[in-house]
Amino acid sequence: MNTVEDLCTLIGRRITWARGEDPQSLTPDTPLLERGLIDSLAIMEIVAALDKEAGVTLPDTEIVAANFRTPKALWTAIGALTGEGRA
Repeated sequence: MNTVEDLCTLIGRRITWARGEDPQSLTPDTPLLERGLIDSLAIMEIVAALDKEAGVTLPDTEIVAANFRTPKALWTAIGALTGEGRA
C-alpha cells in the first residue's frame, strides 16, 4: 500500500454499500463513521486486512474512533506508526 487511494480501496472492499451507493465515491476525506459506512466489525476487518495485505499492524491503542473518521486520518496514523510521516 503506497498511497491513501490504495487505503481507500482497501477500506471500500470492507464496506457494505447500500443499494445505489457507488463504492468509487470513497475519497480520503469521506467521513466513514459519520456516514455510518463502517462499524466495529468493519473496523476489525480493516485492521486485519492492513496486517495481512500491507504488513501494517495497528496496536490496540491505535484502534480508536479518531483514527477511523476518514481514510486520511487512518493514513496519517499508519504513517506515524511506520515513521513515514504520511499526510
